[in-house]
Amino acid sequence: MFLVGIIIIIVMIYNLGWQEIITDLKKTGWWIIPIILSRLLMYPLNTFAWRSVTYYNKEEKNKVSWLRMFRLTISGYAINYITPVMALGGEPYRIMAIKKDLGTKRATSSVLTYAMMHILSHFVFWIIGFLLLFAYFLSTNLEINTYRRIILICGMVFILISIVAIIFILKAYRYGVIERFFSFLKKIPYIKNIIKKRLTPEKQQSIAETDNQFKELFNNHRRAFYTSLFYETLSRVLSCAEVMLVMWAIAGVGSIGLVQAIIINALSSLIANIIFIFPMQVGIREGGLSMALALIGGYGKLGVFVGMILRISELAWIIIGMVMIKVKRFNNKKDGK
Repeated sequence: MFLVGIIIIIVMIYNLGWQEIITDLKKTGWWIIPIILSRLLMYPLNTFAWRSVTYYNKEEKNKVSWLRMFRLTISGYAINYITPVMALGGEPYRIMAIKKDLGTKRATSSVLTYAMMHILSHFVFWIIGFLLLFAYFLSTNLEINTYRRIILICGMVFILISIVAIIFILKAYRYGVIERFFSFLKKIPYIKNIIKKRLTPEKQQSIAETDNQFKELFNNHRRAFYTSLFYETLSRVLSCAEVMLVMWAIAGVGSIGLVQAIIINALSSLIANIIFIFPMQVGIREGGLSMALALIGGYGKLGVFVGMILRISELAWIIIGMVMIKVKRFNNKKDGK
């Protein structure tokens, strides 16, 4: 899949031409600094979202400081970016990092609850993106050609799918997640035998206790739940500033606004998540960006360039996240921990 993604990028570069890409990269210049720094609009909100589903009172918040969770948020996402296929490597890392402070079960439920909130906000964000797309077409003079008509139909269908997914996730929060997941696995041939053999009574008890913390959040701390969802969704909206700044760098300041950036981000991220098996979304992200940029105007050819700049920004934050992990390990060894 990685090789297929590389081939997709090569074909797109061949069609566009190396010279044009190099010219566009040169135009970026100092813009690369605000593009990279724009993620500082997103990561603090991710941290607030995670803390909202971890602590329910002021006394508990002293167990793990905000700055420490902020560092774990950045480094956790850095690990996710480089994890092949499902991009879930950061979750075990976060659990290991806070389990001494919160206990293994509480740390696990905290990280998994936030991971589900991250998924839930995906669907909310996609609904917002498609609704803005409909409003954008109604408010502009863009021709509704066959391509745009197909996207609009797909958008209406996916809004319905997203609503169903949101209802399903909310039910999972209400009635528990992990026990239902293992119950589902027990119905799959071959896998069910492995699950029955390894799922000891002690592990079943541990799963039940972790699940109870999921239900505790949604049923008894509804305000914390929706506060977390608000922060996480807002972080997705503000993360679109990165795409907007890239477009300003190449097409001129004001070439697109935040609304168009949200539409571009929503459509490209949807495509990337549907075809999630490509490591680091190689080729798929660039293709999704080209489709989204073509949809809102004549910017389709800039998809490869936008994708390259976003990858440079992503690489910068991967390095920052990895450095944070290494610095923490160094300090722990220095302190004899």
